[in-house]
Amino acid sequence: MTSINELNRRVFNLAPVRWAGKYIYNWRRRHQRPTQSTSTKFFRNLEQLAALEGPLANLTKTGNLSVLVAGCSYGCEAYSLAGLLALRFPQLNWRIVAVDISREVLGVADAGCYTSAYGLGSATGDLAKQLEARLFNRSGDEWTVVPDIRERVSFAYSDVLSAEFRRFKNYDLVLGQNFMIHMNEATAETALGSLVAAARPRGALFLGGMDLETKTSLLASHKLVPVDWNIARIHEADDARRAAWPWEYWSLEPISPRHRDYLTRYSTIFLKP
Repeated sequence: MTSINELNRRVFNLAPVRWAGKYIYNWRRRHQRPTQSTSTKFFRNLEQLAALEGPLANLTKTGNLSVLVAGCSYGCEAYSLAGLLALRFPQLNWRIVAVDISREVLGVADAGCYTSAYGLGSATGDLAKQLEARLFNRSGDEWTVVPDIRERVSFAYSDVLSAEFRRFKNYDLVLGQNFMIHMNEATAETALGSLVAAARPRGALFLGGMDLETKTSLLASHKLVPVDWNIARIHEADDARRAAWPWEYWSLEPISPRHRDYLTRYSTIFLKP
């Protein structure tokens, strides 16, 4: 049975209907009041993380990998990546530092014990099920991150908009996803600058969950190189945001291969020169 969200996505995927969708979205974008959200889930976009076995494979071949996750919320994204690294790169020496501005969510993340209230769901797909089995010890409704993964992920309070954030530097991989969509352009510019500064030269950044107009206008000054790899698959895998378009300011438009800024606009993986 087709859900309302699936029906909405199918309708606005139709080319003749997209013009109306763009009008609705632009109106909502101008008039809805942005608010930060702690909404998250495990294994949110494995298509994106798979880049570590594709165009970003060089990051895992040095023997060491340092990762910074900004806006980590309950830690689902950080632990999802940790599970992938543990499963697919057992010989790699990796560490993840994850930060957020909410001490409440950091408390959940640091405990590493999850229920459905904090992003735990039913894994779908072979890889997600493998990651789920590698990542958790299960006891009823509570699932706890296994010790060998938990000890490699640390959580700390930090604000990407503060000068204090500058202490984070020279990371091989920086994730700054799904929080800049809730910022105005000036604030997003500050946040993006902090994230770029935290990555080492020739490092990589994951920058999903930005307003596409804002992203396109801000990235040019940083000279980040978009990675042309599985862009459409990664875009369409962002189910919640795609299904909500055009009704929410944080939603994600259908991909347009003919867009003049296609690579910068739709890629979520970037290399720092």
